Amino acid sequence: MANTHIRTIFVASALSVVGTAVLTAPALAGATWFDVTCRFVAEDGYGGGGFDMEYYGTSNGIRGWAVATTSCNMGTRTAPWYGGTNNVPVIAQNSYRLYQGRFEQIGMSWLKHSFCAVSEPGCNSPQGNCQSTSCSTLGIGCADTYWAGLNADADAPRNEINAYTGEYIYPFGISPSGPSSIRGKLQMVDADYLGLDGALYFVEGQYVERLETEEADGTMQNNNASHRQVYFNSTSNASGGYETQHMVPAIQAWSNEAGAIVRALQTVEEDGGEARLNVGFLVTDNGDGTWHYEFAVHNQNSHRSIAKFSVPVPDCVNVTHIEFRDIHYHSGEETVISGTDWTPEHVDDRLTWTSVDEGSATNVIRWATMYNFRFDADVPPDDHSLELVSMDYWRDGPVGSIEFEAHIPMIECGCPGDLNGDLIVDVDDILTAIAGFGTDYDVNDILDVLSHFGQSC
Repeated sequence: MANTHIRTIFVASALSVVGTAVLTAPALAGATWFDVTCRFVAEDGYGGGGFDMEYYGTSNGIRGWAVATTSCNMGTRTAPWYGGTNNVPVIAQNSYRLYQGRFEQIGMSWLKHSFCAVSEPGCNSPQGNCQSTSCSTLGIGCADTYWAGLNADADAPRNEINAYTGEYIYPFGISPSGPSSIRGKLQMVDADYLGLDGALYFVEGQYVERLETEEADGTMQNNNASHRQVYFNSTSNASGGYETQHMVPAIQAWSNEAGAIVRALQTVEEDGGEARLNVGFLVTDNGDGTWHYEFAVHNQNSHRSIAKFSVPVPDCVNVTHIEFRDIHYHSGEETVISGTDWTPEHVDDRLTWTSVDEGSATNVIRWATMYNFRFDADVPPDDHSLELVSMDYWRDGPVGSIEFEAHIPMIECGCPGDLNGDLIVDVDDILTAIAGFGTDYDVNDILDVLSHFGQSC
């Protein structure tokens, strides 16, 4: 039985369209394509029949889990599934927690290098009933379930996969290491998923299929992540919440938190194509004259990745409790991807977190991971105004950064209207504006003086 103190939430129906625009028939009229999505997560019985999330044991305080995933070919031709090659999908598993307004990634697995697609019903494809094929392809409108027991045997490292193109070199350069109970599995620690009253938990599955970027309009790879709510009843037992949200990444569940806003962004990849980031933010009043600013960045499938996160924050704003949270690689992959925390700096009216350059091992926001950035400030946001938060790509490409609008601390620093620097807004400032009119000042400066006339700083 699920913990009674944990509430169930349902993703708004509007969220179900995230990532589905590429599937509309008019855009693809006359074209043929394959499109491998994650139809079900932690469900079995050909998808949707029951709950399938398995526990495998513990080692050094870390617990190993795995969830079932069911793929679905939503396209109009068969999808390649050639076992033992680099032309077969890999499958990622992630876990997340929503607690006290914060949405955080608390677990990740290695990748299952799939090997055979058994065409099944249950896809619910717009193409109709499953058109079965041999296991070297996934048929049109067909589903294929990898039970938790199969996904537990994950053997592909994330860092060797280009999630935008789906390309990788096989055999892989490294293999998972460590005790069998947690090796390559969805790893979590007790403190992240037990004993937190009111916390909500989610598991996510994501398929990466080779060369989906070359299908139809080139964005088929952007709808491959789906999620489901789960309950943790003990250290080794879980049960299911609401049904899988098809083609909706887990971060979208944060939208159900009052005040939280989540947006999907289109990246510009190295070849000019489009991948996807999902970003979210939430501002809350601490009740003590400060406000908490919470941001999350989920890289769904951008190969370029994110190496810097920067929020406009005026220098006169007092910023405290600056934090950074990431998710660490494991089972041997931590030897090739660093876990070094990003460095924060508040200068030039911006609060910026920057990854520490460690070459190819640099800790950046790679695909299928989510990082958090947060701080408190003594200035509230302007609820009627949004400012641009920027993120820098790690790998080179046509553009260097990507932006999104968010609520930030809004205040005009200095002494508004004081043009002569005497810390009083009076007739002398009007005379200063008139003397410099057309060169140093314009009508807006005069209006600014008049709006603050009589004030001192």
